[in-house]
Amino acid sequence: MMNNLENVSTSMRDMKKRFDQLIEPHRPALWQYCRMITRSPWDAEDLVQETLLKAYSALPRIFQPVIPKSYLFRIATNSWLNHQRKQQRIVLEEDTDEPYEDQDPFTIREAIEKLVIYLSPKQRAVILLFDVFQFQGSEVAAMMGSTEGSVKALLHRARRNLKQLSHEDHYIPEQKGGSAKDPVIEAYLDAFNRRDPDAIAALLDDNAVNDIVHTSFEYGKDTIRNHSLEGWANDPMPMKAVYQLLWGRPAVVVMTKKDGKDAVYSLIELELDAGVIVKKRTYYFCQDLLEAVGEELHLPVHTNGYIY
Repeated sequence: MMNNLENVSTSMRDMKKRFDQLIEPHRPALWQYCRMITRSPWDAEDLVQETLLKAYSALPRIFQPVIPKSYLFRIATNSWLNHQRKQQRIVLEEDTDEPYEDQDPFTIREAIEKLVIYLSPKQRAVILLFDVFQFQGSEVAAMMGSTEGSVKALLHRARRNLKQLSHEDHYIPEQKGGSAKDPVIEAYLDAFNRRDPDAIAALLDDNAVNDIVHTSFEYGKDTIRNHSLEGWANDPMPMKAVYQLLWGRPAVVVMTKKDGKDAVYSLIELELDAGVIVKKRTYYFCQDLLEAVGEELHLPVHTNGYIY
């Protein structure tokens, strides 16, 4: 009998790669949906990560065919609605017997993106699923655990509310926040740009966690130093780290060269406590988030893909 999980872990990594390859074509649409429903690139990436983990872990308990895109969107929708219940303590709109009136979709995407914040959580989800991502009524009903008639009635109310809102002036404040660079972040940037793995390791807590999002975890300063930092130190790819406040959160944007011009290569978040780094999140394999960073900074983006 095995006394460790190493063999199981290896087998699961192979299966996870097959899963990642299967769902890869749906990743851009999933990320766009998560961004529109959360209204935050950071929250969108978190929701995508949660969705993929749940989707993979639930597969052994599903004994029927599943359509990958619908499966992912269903998990994302219900995960987000559950967060709304817990965090906001709101009562989500219940299904009613209000008749559904078929009508032309409210298809002005820019208006939907701007005004969707004013809808209830269920209305927000249903109008994005129907009018932006073009799911059928039966698919949306299955995703939301409801009847087709109920979700169409909900869609009717959402469209009606959006049309009313579109004739009104609304101010949606930009996300503010973030503080000046912490000395630890300054030291990290300096060490990164000198390509000094020991200097970075010196900034880490002994029990620091390195999360290479969607790919792997490393636990402990020594493990991080001897593996990912060692590989980074010997990577011939040109890299430069710069501090940037992105959507209200401080981040480290890693730049490289693409066709002789600066380009976004990766994104790093550092979690600090008592003057040391306790967690590092690297978004190298989060291509959609990196594209959003490039759009925000008006820079091209290096193509890393989704799979290690």
